[in-house]
Amino acid sequence: MDELKSKLDFIKSKESFFEKIKRIIPGYDGYVNRDNSRELDTLLRNQLAMKLEHNRKKIRDTISNFSKNNRLFQATDIDKIEKKNDTAIAKFRSAARGYSGAFDVVKIMDDKLSKIYEFDSYLLTAVEEIGVLFDNLLSVSEQNLDTTDAETKVSKALGDLIFKFDEREALLKQ
Repeated sequence: MDELKSKLDFIKSKESFFEKIKRIIPGYDGYVNRDNSRELDTLLRNQLAMKLEHNRKKIRDTISNFSKNNRLFQATDIDKIEKKNDTAIAKFRSAARGYSGAFDVVKIMDDKLSKIYEFDSYLLTAVEEIGVLFDNLLSVSEQNLDTTDAETKVSKALGDLIFKFDEREALLKQ
């Protein structure tokens, strides 16, 4: 029995400060995981915003193609798309974090956090698809073809993205 106690004491002596706290303070381990989730949420949203920022060059290049082909009058619809893209970027950059910290007034429960991650999964896929739609719009404009269909698809996808993100924000505020 004494040998078992000495082995246990040896193991405990090798624990880091945080491991000791986790063992002593109930719920601390969950707090650390949630805090890491908050950081992950922020990183994810920033990554999504950066991917959307890549679309800005595609927009400028599309407008340039319109100009080269004497179709600059079509740039008004592109301006609306650019505003939607910028709105989505701003929403991602300024959104609330996915989980409240230990001392925040409003707490986000684990089931809500799971739902937020479902939204984030959708958002990640949607942002990738929007990038492809912008590539297509640019390609069509380079070929001097009618861009109406490509513009409609990009605009709708951006609108859907913003709508889903607003749903995510509403969930956080419940």
